[in-house]
Amino acid sequence: MLVSERIFGGPTDHVTMHNTSSARAAAEQLLDLGRSRIALVGALEFSEDAASSASLRESGYGEALAAAGIGPDPDLVARSVSWGLDTGAEAICRLCRRGVDLDAVFALSDFLALGALRQLAVEGLCVPEGVAVIGFDNIDERRFSLRSLTTVDPGRDAIAETARQLLVERIGEKGEPAAPRTVKAGFRIVRRESTGFRDDDGGVGAG
Repeated sequence: MLVSERIFGGPTDHVTMHNTSSARAAAEQLLDLGRSRIALVGALEFSEDAASSASLRESGYGEALAAAGIGPDPDLVARSVSWGLDTGAEAICRLCRRGVDLDAVFALSDFLALGALRQLAVEGLCVPEGVAVIGFDNIDERRFSLRSLTTVDPGRDAIAETARQLLVERIGEKGEPAAPRTVKAGFRIVRRESTGFRDDDGGVGAG
């Protein structure tokens, strides 16, 4: 049983999340708000691993922009080697010091987004009026941010429950084992104050 990232060709059941399509949905939410200068925070510094969460989410971001007729802008992509609070703040600091024009931030984790929110305030940029922000993971800490954080809920509870069910089935299997299965949990965009919605808006389901 493999949970989360994929080992291609492995002879196991695989339960994971919609990294690419959920990231695309997050970027589309920002585009739907009329934002077109969307900074991506947390992209890999070195992108050798095309199957990593960061690479898959960056692909979803790029797909959303391409579908909207917006070409890639390397200046809007803040690359890093970690996904910490400091990393998110430093990314915004770098973008602002370079004078990059942005009206939204899609951070590839909530910790990055929380750091970004703090630094946007330091830089005097208002959220969400000037810059809308979306994170990824729907962690508990997002309840304490100002503004409350819009985020991708990737269905971690569903992933855990599905993995448990598949494991029970495998334990009870008799005869020839069934072929390995890949299951992706549903996701939703939980809209909150950082994109101009009331806290705990309920979100937009997908996946």
